[in-house]
Amino acid sequence: MRTVEGQNRAGPHALPAGQPRLEVRSLTRSWAPEKRRAGRELVLSDVSFAVSAGEFVAVVGPSGCGKSTLLNVIAGLQQPDGGDVLIDGDAHAPRLGHVAYMHQRDLLLPWRTVMANARLGLELEGVAVPEADRRALALAQRFGLAGAMDGYPWKLSGGMRQRVALLRAALPDRRVLLLDEPFGALDAITRAGLQRWLGDALDRSDKAVVLVTHDVEEALILADRVHVMSGPPGRIAGTVEVELPRPRPAAMTTDSRFVALKRELLGLLAGSRAAAR
Repeated sequence: MRTVEGQNRAGPHALPAGQPRLEVRSLTRSWAPEKRRAGRELVLSDVSFAVSAGEFVAVVGPSGCGKSTLLNVIAGLQQPDGGDVLIDGDAHAPRLGHVAYMHQRDLLLPWRTVMANARLGLELEGVAVPEADRRALALAQRFGLAGAMDGYPWKLSGGMRQRVALLRAALPDRRVLLLDEPFGALDAITRAGLQRWLGDALDRSDKAVVLVTHDVEEALILADRVHVMSGPPGRIAGTVEVELPRPRPAAMTTDSRFVALKRELLGLLAGSRAAAR
């Protein structure tokens, strides 16, 4: 788990000892395909896991196993058929608009400056523009954007655009941050750099972070724990604890401990694909 400043002190996000920041309990989700007149298709089946404050959890699995649906339910964009999503122990806590969610595409507005894009979430909350700009500037250096805030998204590289998108997601100070393949569209070199940067940017944060990715190495570089999903329907097929020291540079991918964890994850993934056939 990452070191969290003030984790044991009372504050706006303080938690009772041992209580997860985010908890998913026996989550089930189904949907009715358009071409099917009767019956529903099970997408998620009895999915359960917990994420503590300051913890980074990754979810990997084959395409179609319900990973994005899982994030949509946690974010409140979809409602489960059964089970609960608890925020700080509260199953009735509002989620829609109260959970930060970053998608694979940056979805930046081209007519707004980087600053105006970054503060968008705060504006929607009713925060005055000068105060929103102050908060954005306070984090800009940490996100590597200090010199880019007055420019426009179309002038930025793909990696820089993703940093802006993550700054926009992080600024409202949500307790839960969801990341759906945030670097999946980038080239390997840019992606590796942003993986290291993301780990540093979230260091000392008290957020519960859930990352969905197809990249096993990305999961091991970033996460404290990796859940492997099988399906459909999606379920947790296995979990790997990533007890590797931080920071985790690119050279760690050749470390014998990293290689052993990667082998274990690939084995679980192979089993999940076989079970889905």
